[in-house]
Amino acid sequence: MPTVDTNDFFTTQRSTSEIKSELLNEYFRAWCSAMLSGQRYRSDHTLAFIDLQAGDGKQVDGKPAAPVKILNSVFGSIDKFKLNKIVRTFFNDAKKADVARLKQQLESLPYYDELVHKPVILNEEANFSFLARLLGNDTPTLLYTDPLDYSFSQQMLLQSVRRWGMDVFMLFSPAKMRTAMQHIENNELLAELFGAERVAAIQAFCERYQDAMQREDFMVDKLEEVFKEKDYKTFRFKICLPKKNQTSHYLFFASKTDVAYMKLKELMLTYSDYQEDGVPLFGANIKHQLSLFQEQYRYSVKNLVADLATKAGFYNNLPIDSIYRHHNIGTNYIRGNYQEAFEELKKSGVVEAINPVSRQPMRKVSFTSIISYRNS
Repeated sequence: MPTVDTNDFFTTQRSTSEIKSELLNEYFRAWCSAMLSGQRYRSDHTLAFIDLQAGDGKQVDGKPAAPVKILNSVFGSIDKFKLNKIVRTFFNDAKKADVARLKQQLESLPYYDELVHKPVILNEEANFSFLARLLGNDTPTLLYTDPLDYSFSQQMLLQSVRRWGMDVFMLFSPAKMRTAMQHIENNELLAELFGAERVAAIQAFCERYQDAMQREDFMVDKLEEVFKEKDYKTFRFKICLPKKNQTSHYLFFASKTDVAYMKLKELMLTYSDYQEDGVPLFGANIKHQLSLFQEQYRYSVKNLVADLATKAGFYNNLPIDSIYRHHNIGTNYIRGNYQEAFEELKKSGVVEAINPVSRQPMRKVSFTSIISYRNS
């Protein structure tokens, strides 16, 4: 059973703008908090946010557009760290007319003059040079982009993979990806990002398999490889059309830090479908596509139990929370799945749950339990 309340946002078909407006600002705030906690011993906190598909800044279905939401969060921050003093924001879009309207929208915000760091529109070489210097100083940066969009966004993504290591939040449609890969010989930047071997593998796969969903999953797998090869942690969330066996969007995230990865994973729990055993599928509207038999799932509590049973050499005498934080990276497993798995291992005599204060065995496994493997 699901371990969190689920959100019904994706029960209605959503546009890219709607999805971005719903998710990006929520993640941005969580990301800022996580990054600043990691900088707590520094006196000169600096973060950067870059949106390369910023649009014109107009409201989406009566709600503020994503760039406005981001600046609202920056200016309105009342946490220990005042984001207004810390965060530098950069915006751009493929459509120059939209960029001009966006500039007007942002400058008309009632608190614009009080922003310590005015938003920068990346349409001038001087602005790009400043951004390059900032990123070259290891400033934690969150980039929002569509890897299949205009050349500037692809250049930024390529430079991030090669030099800057930004946290990258991507949202794109599989239809757009299929079109881009069919004409990749005309896109040097995209071809360079994927590399000749992966491009050839994608083309060979698409010649062999005609199923659209198989093709798109393979393409996203290859995109994931690009980042994993550079030691990124990657996360994907598949959004299908309501009651249809068709993908609407992929949310894809890549980061080199565990905490940034886990913050997005935790955010997307409320939007996800779940398996019968409480493991999230990290997708929306995809239940009907999958087998009801647990053995068909890549991630299941049953598989987690079997895996953890072999990990005495890694996890003996560690608290469950530490085991979870290490083991969950790159999987669909969440905190509650680990408690259930170790309860099963306790019943079968593989582990003991130890009270961290009294150091005595516990009747039931809890998140604070220290796991002691027997015969380890």
